Amino acid sequence: MRGILLLCCCMFVSSAQAAVPLRFCFEDKELAPYYYGNSAEVRQQNPGATIEHVQQLVAAVPALELKLIRLPWKRCLASLATGDVDAVVGSYSTERAEFAVFPYRDGQPDPTRAFNLHHTCLVSRQDAPWQWTGEGFSGIDQLVVARPLGYAPLKSKFPQKFTMHYTSSSDMDLDLLEKGRINAITRLCQIGDLKVSPAQISLRGLKILYPPLYDSRGYLIFSQKFYKQHQKLAELLWQQQIQNKGTEIYRRYLEE
Repeated sequence: MRGILLLCCCMFVSSAQAAVPLRFCFEDKELAPYYYGNSAEVRQQNPGATIEHVQQLVAAVPALELKLIRLPWKRCLASLATGDVDAVVGSYSTERAEFAVFPYRDGQPDPTRAFNLHHTCLVSRQDAPWQWTGEGFSGIDQLVVARPLGYAPLKSKFPQKFTMHYTSSSDMDLDLLEKGRINAITRLCQIGDLKVSPAQISLRGLKILYPPLYDSRGYLIFSQKFYKQHQKLAELLWQQQIQNKGTEIYRRYLEE
C-alpha cells in the first residue's frame, strides 16, 4: 500500500511539473472593460473581460498553467521582448513584430485568429468647437489627442493632423480633457455591433464621437522565446480563437 501511495504521489508531482507556465502580462492601470483595478494586484473577482477571456482560452489547454502579471504597459512590452513574460494581448505593428510572434497567414496577421475586434472612437468635451465628420474634422486644423504611454500613435488619413500627448494613465487622459487642456482622447466605443458608452464619459460631461475613428484587432502575442520552446501550445491557443472571441464575456461586463 505504501508503495502505491508513493507511486501516486510521484505521478501527481510529475503531472504538476509537466504544466507549462504561461506568464501573461497586462497593464497595471484600469482600462474598462478589458481589466480593472489600478495596482499590481490581480483581482480575483471581476478582473476584466480580457483577463476572463484569456483564462477561458488557457483552461481549454490542460498542458498550460496561466500566471497573471501586472506591470506598466511599456514594461509588459519590454518584458515580452526579453522573454521575461510570455504573452500579452495587443494590436499588430511592425515594431512589435520585430520582437514578438503574431499568428500569420500569407505573410500578414491572420484576422481569423485575432483575440478580438474592437472599434475606437474619439471622445471630446460637450462644448468642443470642432466637429468630427467621419471623414475628417471641421473647425480645427490640428487635433491634440492624449493617449497613455506605450499606446500606438494615431495616423491620420485626413488633411488635418494628430498631435500626440502621452500620459501615465487613461485617468489622466480624462482629467486633461475634462479641463480642456487637450482636444480629445480615444476610447473603446463598439465591440462587434454592440456600442459601448462608459459611465465615466457621461459623468464628466464628455461625449463619444461616431462613427469610430478606426477598428483594430487585438492578438494574443507571444515572446519569441516562448514560441520557440512551445510552438504547438501557442498554435493551440491561436486556433481556439477562431471560434472563441469572448463575446459573451464582454457583453456581460458592458451590461453591468
